[in-house]
Amino acid sequence: MKDLLTKIMGISSGKGGVGKTTVAINLAYALKQFGKTAVIIDCNISTPHVGYYIGAFEYNATINDVLRGKANIAYALHQNNGIIFVPASLQLKDLIGIEPMKFKRYVNKLRNPDKIDFVLLDSAPGLGREAISVLDAADEVMLVTTPHVPMINDVLRCRDIINELGDKTFKIVVNMVSNKKCEMVSNAIENITDAAVIGSIPFDRNVEYSLAIKEPIVKCKPNSAASIAFMRLAARLIDEQYKPPLKGILYQFYDRMKGIFVREQMFMPETKEEMFL
Repeated sequence: MKDLLTKIMGISSGKGGVGKTTVAINLAYALKQFGKTAVIIDCNISTPHVGYYIGAFEYNATINDVLRGKANIAYALHQNNGIIFVPASLQLKDLIGIEPMKFKRYVNKLRNPDKIDFVLLDSAPGLGREAISVLDAADEVMLVTTPHVPMINDVLRCRDIINELGDKTFKIVVNMVSNKKCEMVSNAIENITDAAVIGSIPFDRNVEYSLAIKEPIVKCKPNSAASIAFMRLAARLIDEQYKPPLKGILYQFYDRMKGIFVREQMFMPETKEEMFL
């Protein structure tokens, strides 16, 4: 059964290198496993990555063409490796004449609940014009971070900008979780940011393999720990049940117990006050 509205979700981060594009691609593929249609738009116009991650490099049209009024956004839709996406141009000349703040106008043209359930906006990192245009265009925002104190501070800065943009909800996905003593736990992150952590993606070497072969890890390694976490994230977004394979459950249990053992040896902030001691 289709939702009543197409959800436009900004997938953003306060800093690069936290795995934002990996989250966007695998979330889209995971939603597909539940019968949902998700479109990714590469909104990182300066340094686009979506095409690289799924092995697509030639396009009829890009988001650059759309923003310059040279193509309809529907014509810029492409498909590769099970992912429907709107690419950004890899040509430096195509950065000329781009106005990111017009982005919202074109994204709204993809609102079609009969065909598209989710539009995932893979943002540029930080709080520049490209990133803020995504925050402005999104109905809700998923902030991707890693479980380390400096990155959580970046989440707080993004949260303040989101609050200034109006009535938008935001959620947090913590990526590359190793359960080491230097990492913050989800409860502490929620206390500090006043936002729900809706996904915890474990550090998984299979992600490196998926990047090398240019396929979503949910597709090429469906029983891996990271794939299970992405499926859980997708299920939570659409309020569906998900039963993971036993092998993945055992792996995650072992990793979590190992993290609990070593975490007791190190103090980590759990409140806003402790965050800035």
